[in-house]
Amino acid sequence: MSSAQAAGTRTKQNNKGSYRRRRLVMIILACFLCWAGATLWNQIGKIEERSEKVAALEQKKEQALQMNEAAKREIIRLNDPEYVEQKIRKELHYVKQGETLFYVPKEQN
Repeated sequence: MSSAQAAGTRTKQNNKGSYRRRRLVMIILACFLCWAGATLWNQIGKIEERSEKVAALEQKKEQALQMNEAAKREIIRLNDPEYVEQKIRKELHYVKQGETLFYVPKEQN
């Protein structure tokens, strides 16, 4: 065998080895990309689920803030003696001495 043939044989063997290494690297890269894609897909689902929960909690927060504001207004109004008197008369059906209470039942539909 001449040195040119030996060099050609070595080059073919190196090319085979290089091809195998490249193929192995590509397979590993493909596996990594599949794993990364599956993980990303899973994370997107979780993010959407959490976004829905956040939106629901934001809505509950708004309702709680509205209830809080209504309670604050009621507290301020309860400091007014006229309002307290009206509330007692309406809710507890109290009357002053000498007054007559007329009760009208609500119509049922």
